[in-house]
Amino acid sequence: MVLLLQLLLCYLTSGTVVSASPNHTHYSYHELWMLQNYFWQNFLYPTNRGHIRANDSSIFAADVQGRVHATRTFDGRELNNEYIFGLFSQPDHPGIFGPPIAYNITQFAATDNIAAATTLLSFNITTFQLVIPAAIDTWFQYDSSGRIIQYDAVFRWLDYLFVPLMQAAGKLFHLEDSAAIQTKVASLLADAICQTHQDHCHGANQQYASKEDCLVFLTRRVRFGQPYEMGQNTLLCREVHDNMVQFNPSVHCPHIGPNGGGYCVDDRTYQQVVLEKYFQRSWVPYGYADHNPWVAGGTP
Repeated sequence: MVLLLQLLLCYLTSGTVVSASPNHTHYSYHELWMLQNYFWQNFLYPTNRGHIRANDSSIFAADVQGRVHATRTFDGRELNNEYIFGLFSQPDHPGIFGPPIAYNITQFAATDNIAAATTLLSFNITTFQLVIPAAIDTWFQYDSSGRIIQYDAVFRWLDYLFVPLMQAAGKLFHLEDSAAIQTKVASLLADAICQTHQDHCHGANQQYASKEDCLVFLTRRVRFGQPYEMGQNTLLCREVHDNMVQFNPSVHCPHIGPNGGGYCVDDRTYQQVVLEKYFQRSWVPYGYADHNPWVAGGTP
């Protein structure tokens, strides 16, 4: 109690004023809980397929900003619809991603127009015959229409998730050596990516001279990558973007190509990732944290 009084006294003597949130969008706890559930209900397969194409009924605002741990940032409704919903909507496409089939929110806190949660999702990784849980930490901020205006998402224990994933691959391929398993998985992913390129990247969108050139590059000239390198010059990064090529070839073909299209490139240090000023709106409401290093500008 004494400590609390001392802290309050410090605020008063320092001239700090706790003001109302500068944005004029306020939701109750129950409303934010319902919005959170609405997102995950629509994230599940096959409902997510209906959100891949951007439209006025989108869950995302037109100028949404998004950041996903281990990948990169995504601007605008069209790009976010393709990534967030399209990536997990193709159970028949070979790869390490599978459709989400169930969810359960295990942690939730909300105020103003911001909701923070941890959600357990069950993914059906059909390629490796594996159903596995994944924990995702999310921060959502909503506009006055109930659409997500910005979000921040982290796959908790992502490195650990790759252990049972590669074990399932080893079982499928009848392999036990970890290096041999990774080589086999790399060949499978590369073949899928190169087939996508053959099917969708034509004319000005072509990135490789042939499928063989594509396979050589992806299996010999670029590293497989660590789980945290899905936004760097790796095979894993191109595996992420492979799933979106069919939706918008002119945008996504460069991402699976040799130069990475600005997404699968080694152009950032650890410090640049951690300290990036990306968001236009603060994640701390009511005027707190007015020198937030993640806020680039716009509404504080």
